[in-house]
Amino acid sequence: MKPIFWGAFFVVSGLFLIGKYYFHWNVSTIRVLLGLFLVTLGLSMMFGGGVHHRWRNSNVIMSQARFNITSGNRDYNIVFGQGILDFTQASEEVFDDDMEVNTVFGSSEIKLPRNIAVEIEVNAAFSSIELPDGSVVTFGDQTYLSDPEGKGKPDFTLEINTVFGNTVITH
Repeated sequence: MKPIFWGAFFVVSGLFLIGKYYFHWNVSTIRVLLGLFLVTLGLSMMFGGGVHHRWRNSNVIMSQARFNITSGNRDYNIVFGQGILDFTQASEEVFDDDMEVNTVFGSSEIKLPRNIAVEIEVNAAFSSIELPDGSVVTFGDQTYLSDPEGKGKPDFTLEINTVFGNTVITH
């Protein structure tokens, strides 16, 4: 979908919410936001932003994708879809910089290699993030150090942000 339509959707939605609460409009918020979403989706489809099996580089939008991480991107986004990020065959250079995985209204699975110490910073809102030790974060933030070899410090930091979705991290 074209970013300009999503930008327009969020701007108009924000203006509506400001107007509703500032001017005390008696209008159903859910109905208006759902209507705005459907109009934005329709315009996006009309002007070249199809919704079927679409993903580019590190973004999954309304589809499914599997990423075998060997190098490259630092940010991965899964929106209205499902993504699997497999770090098990990643080279050492991949773990030199921090990474971020964002899941919104979707599902993601992150597979980490067993010998890497990773600090996992999770931020959850109305979602479920399952950490390698089996603990689950549904709302709020938490930091977790997965250190299978007892190094005492992480090789890299992985930030996980999940909103209205599900993320499972295995190590």
